[in-house]
Amino acid sequence: MPHSDPPPPGDRYSELIAREAEHWGRVTQDPTNPQLWDDPVLYARVLRGPYEHLLERAVATGGPALELGCGDGDLALALARRGLEATGLDLSPVRIERARDEAKRAGLEARAHYEVADLNAAELPRERYGCVVAHDALHHILNVEPLLDRARAALRPGGTLLVSDFIGAGWLEKLVSAGVVAVLPTIQPYASKWRLRGRLRALLASERDKRASLETDSARHLHDASPFESITQGSIVPAIAARFAIVERFTFCPYWYHAVPKLRLPAPLKRALIASAQAIDRPLNRRGLTRGSYVYLEARRRD
Repeated sequence: MPHSDPPPPGDRYSELIAREAEHWGRVTQDPTNPQLWDDPVLYARVLRGPYEHLLERAVATGGPALELGCGDGDLALALARRGLEATGLDLSPVRIERARDEAKRAGLEARAHYEVADLNAAELPRERYGCVVAHDALHHILNVEPLLDRARAALRPGGTLLVSDFIGAGWLEKLVSAGVVAVLPTIQPYASKWRLRGRLRALLASERDKRASLETDSARHLHDASPFESITQGSIVPAIAARFAIVERFTFCPYWYHAVPKLRLPAPLKRALIASAQAIDRPLNRRGLTRGSYVYLEARRRD
């Protein structure tokens, strides 16, 4: 299993983390490359359930809550609306500013707080929080083991860690999904897809491949715009299990589901395709015969 190492010394790490922050500060919905979360019906069918479950479990802890990688602050703000004090940390100053503005518009700036922080190195207060939440964040963290150590120390005795995150897929599943998008008609035209062929190496790269690229000063296995994209995948769950007592865990959203929104099909057909797949996939998943590309996990601090 790959382990998180200290950030690369000197200018290389600084350049990569600055590029990561810039990427997330300017990322917007791309109508030519739709995602599951862009279609409200697909989102509700595939992703909303685990997200709502995470929110409910966070509220049940009573807080205060710390969110790692808060983005535009939606989750922390949702917790504040439910009465919790919530603090969100994110690498992007642009997104933190948007989060603060939204909290102010909602009249919740007294309960929803946001700070810019590089989670690969940020210090966290000790025994401050009832829960620490990470939603789609840990797979961007280079130093996930030290971060989890600090998150454990930031929890009060008996505190809860809640994670919903991407854990990747095998190279064959990735290759088949990429082939489907490349060959079948999609919303993105063939000429545009051809221009993106250079990203295939980064898409198929394992966590070990990506980390090797950092060690060798090579960028060939890294996403060009988001160099820390999926830098941590399969090691997320083992790293948590080594530090916390896991009380609930399940996977969801098989990797190939991400190809469906991109297909040039009427929206009802896309939704029917996912619904039919879930009728087969969910029983197999419950029996441990398949797994999704995302994991939901609730864990307790060991005292």
